[in-house]
Amino acid sequence: MLFSGLFLVACEKVEQPIALPPSEGSEYARIEMGEDYTDQVFFDLETKSVVYTSPIKSWDFAFEASANGYHVFMNGGGTNVFVYNTHETDITKVLTPPSVKDSEWQFDASCAVNDSTGIGDWLVGGNSKKEVYIVKLDPQFYPDTFKKIQILSVNDNEYVMLFGDLRSANTQMINIAKNSNYNYSYFSFSEGGRVVNPEPPKNTWDIVFTRYRIIYYSLDKFPYPVTGVLSNPYNTSLAKDSVTGYTNIKSGNLLGYKFSDHRDIIGYDWKILKLNRSTGESSYTIDKNKAYIIKNRRDQFYKLHFLDFYYQSVKGNPSFEYERIQ
Repeated sequence: MLFSGLFLVACEKVEQPIALPPSEGSEYARIEMGEDYTDQVFFDLETKSVVYTSPIKSWDFAFEASANGYHVFMNGGGTNVFVYNTHETDITKVLTPPSVKDSEWQFDASCAVNDSTGIGDWLVGGNSKKEVYIVKLDPQFYPDTFKKIQILSVNDNEYVMLFGDLRSANTQMINIAKNSNYNYSYFSFSEGGRVVNPEPPKNTWDIVFTRYRIIYYSLDKFPYPVTGVLSNPYNTSLAKDSVTGYTNIKSGNLLGYKFSDHRDIIGYDWKILKLNRSTGESSYTIDKNKAYIIKNRRDQFYKLHFLDFYYQSVKGNPSFEYERIQ
């Protein structure tokens, strides 16, 4: 069941639009995520195409891949990752799950910006604190729900991390290489622990249809995975418009919008869950009042709104209309 949540939006000054050739009118697209939302799908508005598809559960941690990057994100919508900082620096001594409340497990905020991670600032003066994190995973993907990690170092080229099963003193070391052509370098505990590549190069896409975790502040900060849209963290910002109407949004509206680099501006609530209390069946309808304006990595501006969440009565197939307006 969906509830409304309040999110703080950091705003940036709108840059003067660059003059581009005339728009060619609206385009239409449909995304196939799977009825059970098994795939994440990356879409590029300029080329009007899906550029990459990968399983939502294909990764557990995402490591910022720029030369000076060091932030670490977790997969909240796929493998349902939570972490707990033990503040212990000897990983061989961390062998049992913590006796803590559910609220003490950490997770990333849905805005997915650098200061909102559950891992937090694991560096001091450029050096690792070497604190051991216990990792809690979704048991449907990992029979042994608990793992542990210790990030030892980061430099311009790579991260070095220890990881292993929580109840074992044995650990493995892995080098996670950076590649500045991508937003993140990814790690998965699957197949004994490995580097994976579930995302296309950062200069090739605008939005991704995926699963991610939100926080229901009205329900005691309850975390819950939802299906929605996140934006490319690379030089991409967005605004939301629930008043003007998609058809009426023109380039002249741009200076009136407050654009944000929060990745969940489109989010999940462009669809509304309808529950039939007599039958117990549920379905989704589209909130037709909501439209989104996307300023992409090439300083192009697009407007977008959703049309449906179904195709031939099967959910997980969102369709949308979009148009470049500047």
